[in-house]
Amino acid sequence: MTRTKSTVLLCVVVAAGLAGCHGGDPAASPSASAGDRQQVLALGQEWVQCLRDHGLTRMPDVELSPEGYLQFPAVDGYNWKDELRKHQDIIEACQSIEDRYPPNAFRPRQQYSADDLRKLAEYAKCLREHGIPDFPDPNAQGEFDVSGTSVEHGMSQRVREQAENACKSIWNGDVRIKGGAGGKK
Repeated sequence: MTRTKSTVLLCVVVAAGLAGCHGGDPAASPSASAGDRQQVLALGQEWVQCLRDHGLTRMPDVELSPEGYLQFPAVDGYNWKDELRKHQDIIEACQSIEDRYPPNAFRPRQQYSADDLRKLAEYAKCLREHGIPDFPDPNAQGEFDVSGTSVEHGMSQRVREQAENACKSIWNGDVRIKGGAGGKK
């Protein structure tokens, strides 16, 4: 699997929520050139159009963050990542565009400290106590592997939102879901 494909697939597994997809080299930064940023934006627009042409008609428009990274903001609560995950054929149809993204097209992945990992474990415990009893603890990379759990195939938005609201005082940052339909952020 190419680095771009694995990054995009991980992004697809992580549910939409805050800013756009994350991936790439943590040391990379967006190009300082406005022309380069516009080329990245044009590539993002091409990818969005490909997704729409292949059936993901509600895919939001791509934007550049203030730092120059591509992001795909949620529109009217529509979770495009959940929808795209259901359509491997669309992912494959647009893969050639994804493969052309430069390494600095997306915001670098957040690295978690030991304190962050402790908070993520507390967050998982809180979610279990508030309606998602099968929610796993995070792995060493801060990812929640839901493979083989009842969470793997998703959950109702109401249950998820209630649990997240109850637990947001513990953790309100990115939540990386691995395997299955995913969760938040």
